[in-house]
Parts: sequence; C-alpha cells; structure tokens
Amino acid sequence: MTTRHPAAVHARAARGWRAWTSPLDLAIAGGIALWAMLEAVLVPSTNVVAQLGFALAVSVPLVVRRRFPALVMLAVAAALLLHAATSGPDATFNPLPSLLVATFTVAERIPAWWLAALLGLVPIAAMLGAHALGYFGSPGIETAGTAYLVFFVGATWAAGRLVRQRALTLQRTRDSSERLAADAVAAERVRIARELHDIVAHALSIVALQAGAAEQFLDKDLDRARRHLALTRGTAQAALDEMRHLLGVLREDGAVYAPQPGLSGLADLVAETEAAGHECRLELDEAARDIPDGHALAVHRIVQESLTNVRAHAPGASVEVRVTREPRAVVVRVENGRARGERPAVRGSGRGLPGMGERARVYGGTLEAAPSGDGWLVLARLPLESSFEGVS
Repeated sequence: MTTRHPAAVHARAARGWRAWTSPLDLAIAGGIALWAMLEAVLVPSTNVVAQLGFALAVSVPLVVRRRFPALVMLAVAAALLLHAATSGPDATFNPLPSLLVATFTVAERIPAWWLAALLGLVPIAAMLGAHALGYFGSPGIETAGTAYLVFFVGATWAAGRLVRQRALTLQRTRDSSERLAADAVAAERVRIARELHDIVAHALSIVALQAGAAEQFLDKDLDRARRHLALTRGTAQAALDEMRHLLGVLREDGAVYAPQPGLSGLADLVAETEAAGHECRLELDEAARDIPDGHALAVHRIVQESLTNVRAHAPGASVEVRVTREPRAVVVRVENGRARGERPAVRGSGRGLPGMGERARVYGGTLEAAPSGDGWLVLARLPLESSFEGVS
C-alpha cells in the first residue's frame, strides 16, 4: 500500500485547476458576479431569483474562458437573449462587461482570424437582439448607441488580437534563441569530439611506442626499459585526465570547463619527445604568446601530432620546433632529421596529417608536410584575425 504526501497531492491538484482557469480569471468572474448580484438585490425587481440566476449565467462561464473561448462567448450571448425574452423590462444588469471579456478572449485565443472575427460579431448581435426584445424597457436601440456598441466591441477585439500577435512574436523569438543556443551546443560538442579523438590517438601512439621501446630494452638495458614504462604510465594518466574533462563537458550537467592546452604546453611535448630518445629543441617567439586561445590550441595540436609522427616514423631523430609570429599570421615549423634507430612496428591511424590540415583550414590557414633533406618537415601557417593585427 502506498501513501501520498499531502504536499504532493496539493501540488497535483493545483496543477489540475490551473489547466482550466487562473487566478485572474477567477478574479474577473468573481468581480462581475458580485457586481451583478448586488444590482439584483439592491435594485427593485419583481423576480430577484431570475436576476440572480442571470448574474451567475453571464459571470461563472468566464472562469474557463481561456480553455473554451468560443463556448463561453456563445453561452453568455445565449443567456442574455434568454433573459431578455423572459424578463422584458424587468432587468437590473447590463451584461456588456461579460461580453467584452469574452470578445477579448476569442480574439486572443482563437488562431483562425475569420473564426475569431465571426465570434466578435456575436456580442453586437446579442445586444441588438436583447434591445429588440425590450431589454431595459426599450424596444430598440438608437443609432448612437449602436455606434458606441460597435466601437467598444471592435476595440476590445482588436486589443485581444494585438496581444495574440505580440505573444506569437515573443514565442518565435524565444524559439529562435533556443534553436541558436542548441546549434551552438551541438557545434561545440562536435569540436569536443574531435579533441577527444586527437587525445586518444596521440596518447595511444605514445603508449604503443614506449611499450615497444621498453620491450626492446628489457634484455639489454633494464633501467632504460623502466624509464620507457614510467613515461608510458604518465602519458596514459595524463590522457585519462584530459578525457575525463572532455567527457564531463559532453555531459549535460556537472561539466568543468578547464582551459584547453596552448603554447604553455609545448615544453611538455618537447620533454616527452626527449624522454623517448630524441634530441628536441624548441624556439617560441615571445610575440606569439599573445595569439588567441583558439590559435594557440591549434598550434599545440599540430606540434603534438608532428612529434608523435617523428617518434613513430623516425626514432632517435633530432627535432626542431619553431613557433613564430608574423604581422598577420602565426607560423609553426616542425622539422626532424634522419632516423637513428629501429622503427617500432606500430601503425598509425592515418588521420594525423588530415587532422592537422583540418585544424589549419578552420582558421583559413595552410599546412605543408613533405620530405626535407634526410628527414621530414611540417609547416603550418595560421592567419590571425584583423583584431589582432599589429599586436607585438
């Protein structure tokens, strides 16, 4: 047997009645009903009960006017005509306020303009019909009275339609903003997925290379084999940490937006390469440190992939990494010499050069990768945005 918490029951009940009405509708219906009943009681009449019934008939339906706008309009108009036909001149309440509220509601709630306009004529027809039946003791209505009636009903209908159009415009703007935000999130997640691929490919390449090197030195140089294994463990741990960060961003909650690697991480990449048995030199132009973060990330990834390729295809080769700043671009140059060791039997993913080329293309740049002397040269040029021109 399950028990329901009283607060949950009350909350569910509140949601239920709010689907049918609102505090504003209750206030409007209650105000009109109170006014009509006071007139029925205070103004002399031969049939007070009929007057009270009519007061409730033209006010209570307004409670559900938003949910059933057309039915409420027809109900109020029908109550007016029925009361005019049965009470004649013995009337105490003019139901025009109720008809105006119903007119505003049909104009604001009904999508089809022609149906809303047709229902907007109902109050005019009902009032003219009631006067024709002798409502308030008058067998007809003067031209001026008809003009005032048409003016008030028409103005109320136009106000309701204007409110509807403004609400639709606001909703379209909100939907557009949400759609743009969703597109931005999707684009960012695609970028993060590419970052994740690069991290995995780079880390696995290093792990495989260092594991292969350690295996070669197990019987020859145990200390060197241990160093390779330690480097493998450190690389794997660093890759796992960065993957956790990126996967956290991909989640909808609990994301931690830590900075992406940039130029400051180039020294670590060089240290990894030196630990793998390469003589590696880094030249970083001081002016290049002011480039935008996106360019810095692209430079980091290009150098990272280039050094990975050197370790995979030219073991023991010397490497020179140069990052320089030009007035309108940042230039990355990674050049290695001749291999001096046995190449490990490790196959790459085949996406290294295409990935570097894609990063350069994102910023309108170029990337060249070709043999150079006894080694290999990677040369990337990333144009800078105009807002950074002239920065030294």
